[in-house]
Amino acid sequence: MKISKIIAFIAALSLTGALLTACGNDNADTAETTTSAVTTTLKESTSVDLTETESSVSETGDSSNDYVADNEEPSASDMLQFSENENPLRPVIEAAVSQGEWPYLSEVTDEQIISDYFTLDKNNENYEQSIFMQCPMSANLTEIIVIKAADPEAAKADLEARQKKAQDTDAFYPADIERANSSIVGTEGSYAYFLMCDNTSDIEAVLVDALKAL
Repeated sequence: MKISKIIAFIAALSLTGALLTACGNDNADTAETTTSAVTTTLKESTSVDLTETESSVSETGDSSNDYVADNEEPSASDMLQFSENENPLRPVIEAAVSQGEWPYLSEVTDEQIISDYFTLDKNNENYEQSIFMQCPMSANLTEIIVIKAADPEAAKADLEARQKKAQDTDAFYPADIERANSSIVGTEGSYAYFLMCDNTSDIEAVLVDALKAL
């Protein structure tokens, strides 16, 4: 670094100046000249370093602006991860997540997880379509499950069993307990749904409108 070299140079010249001063008053002018030269050199070098720094910032852009750009509010689609297989119920999930604040949600497709954790059978003959969305973080118990069924009331009963497990077993942290206790199971036409999130009543209204639009 240029600054390090300058500091070392200043230290050496300062020592020389001190020795010259110790030799007598006749050398005072020499010491003063040396100090003046050091000051001039430092100013010139600092000016060069600042110029180079400003040039570097101009080329790379304003870092504060970059920070703002990188920390913009994520869109609803940024908070969702769907499986590769196109699911006709995706628009319902996207509509629900567009309302309020949500954690990251990922679609669950593994049949064993759906059976063991959600207590649901993905291959249930009553289910015509289904989608299971879950926050993968254990400290945030958030879910959206939507099932299109030949018998939506039977599907609703299945989701009520899921709700009970969430309340009795899965909810651990205070916020999770609150979400589980305020979760909603309902039906709209041929669809049954389970919502476990913040502001469930507001989300339910959006979700129901999206189901009506299918």
